[in-house]
Amino acid sequence: MINRERLISALYFVVTSLIVIAPALYNRYPLIYFDSGAYMEMAANLEPSFHRSIGYPFLMRITGFLTSNWPIIIIQGLAVSILLYRVLAHFVERNLKWVHFFTVVVLAFSTSMSWYAAQLMPDVFTLILALIFILIVLEKGSRKSLFVVYGVGLFIALTTHLSHIPIVILLLGSFGIAHVLKRFQLALNQWLTLILPLVVVIVFTMSYNAVWGHGFRLSMASNVFITANLGEMGLLKGYLDEQCAEKNYVLCEIKDQLPLETGGYLWAKGNPVDAHPDGWAGMNEDCAPIVHDFLTKPKYLIQFVFAATKSTLEQMFQIELGSGLEYSYVDGSPPSWPMHSHFSLELNEYLTSVQNKESTTLPISFFQWMNYLSLALAFLIIGWAILTNQMTPQLMLVLLVAFAFYFFNAAVTGILANVYERLQCRLLPLIPLVAILVFAQLKKLPGQNTGIAE
Repeated sequence: MINRERLISALYFVVTSLIVIAPALYNRYPLIYFDSGAYMEMAANLEPSFHRSIGYPFLMRITGFLTSNWPIIIIQGLAVSILLYRVLAHFVERNLKWVHFFTVVVLAFSTSMSWYAAQLMPDVFTLILALIFILIVLEKGSRKSLFVVYGVGLFIALTTHLSHIPIVILLLGSFGIAHVLKRFQLALNQWLTLILPLVVVIVFTMSYNAVWGHGFRLSMASNVFITANLGEMGLLKGYLDEQCAEKNYVLCEIKDQLPLETGGYLWAKGNPVDAHPDGWAGMNEDCAPIVHDFLTKPKYLIQFVFAATKSTLEQMFQIELGSGLEYSYVDGSPPSWPMHSHFSLELNEYLTSVQNKESTTLPISFFQWMNYLSLALAFLIIGWAILTNQMTPQLMLVLLVAFAFYFFNAAVTGILANVYERLQCRLLPLIPLVAILVFAQLKKLPGQNTGIAE
């Protein structure tokens, strides 16, 4: 006989997950971004990409069976809803489901959360990764089976985007320093849950690339991306002017007509990567000496450090919701080709979605203002809590982990990729979430073990 309470709870999480992915329901199809087509194609052939991680296509493949893109979206909404519930459980004494429902609605309609969860892109897993991290550091005394679940969740989230690996490495380094200084203590099971999935993902990713003949390495295009970002930072032109007299770099041929932005090097028509006779592999090899010089020669390293600092700070303020969703991806666009080839059963849904119909548009502008408002209120609430000593050690721990995620995400993406709102806005919901936790913990009884050294 089915347990009535469990059935009700299951239905509750289904409902809240649908609220999380509300933009997809309104759109009548998962939201599409320019890169969504590449992930659909990877799901079909499972071939590693030079600039995308294989984890998300695997998830698309095993959940949708190359038949539907809806299952991965529903899973994204369900994961976000359940993780929020688990976080709130540490701060709410009673009426947990009501507080959770309120939190889901507020975050869904006033932050970027739902616009990422409803999107056929791996960016929502950055938020999922952050929530799992927060839960691991909060739940020191939990049973081992729960940490196994969190470990599996970390593994999945880490495989979905290449930026996740350096972000987590930086976080663990920070945890280690705090541990040595006796400001932050984690139990052995917490350390293992955080470290083992990272090691497994690194080995898995490198092995997968090697099996396909790309070498035992983590990224096959890191040199290209960093060089392109050096161009956007304004450093590449001066370097080439000095070096091209002695070195025969491919980019020397266009050093006086270099693109102004990273996209011009990678995606624009006639870009240097496509023009290279050996494509991404050849361009990545040719860019390696340039990256090496900027990381090892004092003159260029100083320039790079200053530019990287500016890029990190600039990336932290990229809060524009809806990047790439203002466009239609009709027939002839990159996402349309895999829809025809692999997801033809949903082609009509795709073409008649709000996003792709000429007579309709997504209400992005309204939700952008809602996002600004929620951020402003959240900062006021958090500031009030800090100034009036309302932040418990447990809540301060969540705030510090959330800020660390936000900062390291800005550093990794701003330096290794480019300054772009899509890559930063994915973590904005953490700020209003902390503000909600401020209210939730006001009636929380003391005595919780937070893992912070007293």
